[in-house]
Amino acid sequence: MTNSAPSRLGELANLFFKLGVIGFGGPVAHIAMIEDEVVKRRQWLTREHFLDLLGATNLIPGPIYPWPVLSTATFIGYVIAGIPGAIVATIGIFLPSFIFVAALNPLIPRLRASSWARAFLDAVNVSAVALMVVTTLQLGVGTLTLLQHPFVDFLGLAIAIVSAILAIHFRINAAWLVFGSAFIGWVALLLGYTR
Repeated sequence: MTNSAPSRLGELANLFFKLGVIGFGGPVAHIAMIEDEVVKRRQWLTREHFLDLLGATNLIPGPIYPWPVLSTATFIGYVIAGIPGAIVATIGIFLPSFIFVAALNPLIPRLRASSWARAFLDAVNVSAVALMVVTTLQLGVGTLTLLQHPFVDFLGLAIAIVSAILAIHFRINAAWLVFGSAFIGWVALLLGYTR
């Protein structure tokens, strides 16, 4: 898959710049758009590879809130076009934010005073929340379903339910849940469990 041709780098730059421009709603909304582009439209990755990539990039600790988006964009860029692709994808997805901040900073006081702008931003926020819910459901269904009988990954479903209980009721740190789930998956793989 690695192809560092200028056309592929240009395509990566264009895609991730566009995603950076239209991405609103945080990392989950970005992930939905990235998946749509690289899995469905361009078919650079399969859904399974994308889910694996998403799991791996979310394990990487990071200093900033949109870290999953940064690491996902970087990793996709690397898979598609090596190190130059990683650099181009990373710059592409974050450059629009810097441009918008620089351009809109003088307008912020007027936007805050405008009832029309507040109503528009409220509508955009509601849309972003809806997109996050749909994305979470799609990723959950993609992770917990199988293409053959019994059509449900019961081990994955059990891990998800137990993790939800531990996180919500007992307030277990998510890092422990990730490591525990990975350990259970590794043991299941050693015992011959396949999806």
